[in-house]
Amino acid sequence: MQIRPYLSFKGECEEAIRLYERAFKSEVSEIMRFGDMPQDPENQMQIPDSQKNWILQAMLPFGNNFMRMSDSIGEFNDSTTDKIGIVVETSVDIVKNAFAILAEEGSVKMPLQETFFSPAYGIVYDKYGIMWNLAAMPDED
Repeated sequence: MQIRPYLSFKGECEEAIRLYERAFKSEVSEIMRFGDMPQDPENQMQIPDSQKNWILQAMLPFGNNFMRMSDSIGEFNDSTTDKIGIVVETSVDIVKNAFAILAEEGSVKMPLQETFFSPAYGIVYDKYGIMWNLAAMPDED
């Protein structure tokens, strides 16, 4: 069993992908768009032409893991929450890079700092309202 984060956007998914690629020095491995869905007469979901280029499904690798993302059409994703955050545990270099990029148009909840459990830890909300807990892993002896 595996648990994967899944982020939903309202037309900003592709922009978010580019931000996260820069922040985490990763490249999206898969993108499917709503306009790529096969035609099915039984499917009642009508995609407006203005949303056919929106992201139906994207995967961004994080080491041996990945995160899924998509745009939501219709009434899905109409509210935001800070009850769920993404935790990324990685090197000091990646944490510093990601924190700086995500904070550019986001807001810092806890400045990046050394803690008793991490050489660099901080919490930042990106410009889409996603909460990121970034934790550098201590060097192993």
